This record gives sequence, C-alpha cells and structure tokens, in this order.
Amino acid sequence: MGSDRLYAADSNLKNSFRDKKKQKWGILTESEMIELYPYGNYKVIGDLYKMKKEKAAYLLSKEDQNAYVAPYRGKPARNEYVAGYIPLEEDDAFVRVIRKKHTGLLGVLIVLTLLVMIFLGGLWLGQKNGAIDEPVEIKSGEMTNPNPQNIRLPGIEKIYADAGDTHVNQLLLNVEGNAYNLQYTITLEDTGEEIYKSKVIPPGHGVREFNMTRSFEAGEYPIVIVVNSSAMEESDGTENMAYNAGQLEAVLIVE
Repeated sequence: MGSDRLYAADSNLKNSFRDKKKQKWGILTESEMIELYPYGNYKVIGDLYKMKKEKAAYLLSKEDQNAYVAPYRGKPARNEYVAGYIPLEEDDAFVRVIRKKHTGLLGVLIVLTLLVMIFLGGLWLGQKNGAIDEPVEIKSGEMTNPNPQNIRLPGIEKIYADAGDTHVNQLLLNVEGNAYNLQYTITLEDTGEEIYKSKVIPPGHGVREFNMTRSFEAGEYPIVIVVNSSAMEESDGTENMAYNAGQLEAVLIVE
C-alpha cells in the first residue's frame, strides 16, 4: 500500500456514509456537487469501496478513523454507483464513495410479500397517464443555471416505483436560467423499451410525478434518461428541431 495519507475535512454535512467498520464519513451527494461545482472544477483523488488493503494507494484519516482508499478509476462498473463524495482538507478535493448495486435477490418471505403487492397492484394496471405530469413552475431556489450558454441538467441516479404500480414520484427539472425547452425520455437500457416520455418542459418548470407505460415486478432495472432540448421560440418559421442535451444512466428500483 502507498504511504500517502489523505485527511477528511472536519465538516458537518447532512448526508453521511458508514463504511464496513461502521465509521461515519460526511458526504456530498451528486446533486449537491452539481450545486457547488456547476462547471466540474473539482478533483477526485481516489475511490473508497470494499476491497483488499493491498490495492489501496492512500489512507483516509479523520480523528481516530482510518479507511483504505484505492486510486481513482473513472466511470464505475455497471453493478456500481456513486454514493457520494467525502470532502478533503485540500481545497476542492474529494474521495469518491463507490457502492455495489443491489442484486434484487430477496429472501423467500420478502418475495412472497412482494407477490401479494404485485397482485394487489395489478388492479391499477389499466390506469392511464393523466395530467399529473403537466409541467409546473419550480421555485428558483431548488436549482438555477448561472450560465445560459450551457444547458444544466440535474443529476438522477435512482428512480423509485412500487411493484405492480406505474406511478413514479420523481422530479424531472428544467432549471431556471436554461435557454432551451427540455423533454425527458426514459428507456430500459437492456431492451430500449420506452417507458415514459415527458411533455416539453420550459425553463423554470418541471414534472414532479408521472406514470410509466407499464408496471414492473420487484427488482432493479438499468435505465437511460435521454434529455432533448429545443428552442423556446421559432425565430424564422422553420421547424423547431430537438437536439440531444444529455444522457443519464440511472436505475429504476421497484420495491
């Protein structure tokens, strides 16, 4: 193991992570990182995840706590996600926390309980996607874009739904300060099946909830969220074309 030592900042954060030794580390979430660093001007020194200490390059320390940290390794594997970022004493430097995604394999009793939920939820399968996804005005304090030359997108890592139910409570936001309308399309990563497409969302508005095209059994489903942008007004009478503004990889968690 390398001899380099990293020191966690002594900060009181609202979110935290407990490692395998039950040590508590304050973390910033992906959304908080976007708020603090809208242009990505920070650095990740290493990754904290379950591993053998022989693979570690650093020792993360705070008071009487110590944890092994591996070198930063870029994009997480398909079965992993970023749980948050531990601030370091060095300015704008962080250790990234990597966690394994749940496999969706549950105990027999839990599976039986979920089967009952699916059966009861099946009564709602005929429900149509109504006006619940009509874009509404979002208070400017939730997120803003100080640079309208770029399109700012909120980070989305997980979307939750109940087994057998199409309804989803999830904010799909076009932040105030963006210069374009946005439209979200959610598809299953494995099959490309489209399970939701939002209405066109103007800046400063968002969809707080919506219904998917179908329900799912309990488990985790990798999804792709494609965000297309279009001009708010047609300037010369030509067709108002939509362009890809970004693509997010996330997980639909059905419980």
